[in-house]
Amino acid sequence: MKQKKRENYWFGLVAGLLLITAGIPARTILTDRPQIALLVIVAGAALIVMSMTGIYLRSQKEEAEDPDERDKKIQRAAFSDSWIVTFWLAMVLLCINFTGIIELQATEVLMAIFYSMGISAAFFRWKYREKGDVE
Repeated sequence: MKQKKRENYWFGLVAGLLLITAGIPARTILTDRPQIALLVIVAGAALIVMSMTGIYLRSQKEEAEDPDERDKKIQRAAFSDSWIVTFWLAMVLLCINFTGIIELQATEVLMAIFYSMGISAAFFRWKYREKGDVE
């Protein structure tokens, strides 16, 4: 028996609107640090986009299919391989920064790590789905 999973996307929509509403006056109040207000506004916009996407997908597909064991196995293997790639990238970036070849800032390193996580996880999921199974 399938259990219906209830997501409350409306909460994210309201929270996003509240963040944007709070971020606009914060920009005038925090004149010395306008980045904080911009961060709040961008976070609110991201919440709204994610909530609207969830609402749209929920309206398109009433009942989600339960993933089978093969899908779960592929996902676990893809995330595991993605973690290994990301770990080695972090080690290479640490060595580059330690030797002084390139002076890296924390933002650059974090962005490289986040992008490598997402891209490598998507790549490995695609690779394993094309293969049909994980060995």
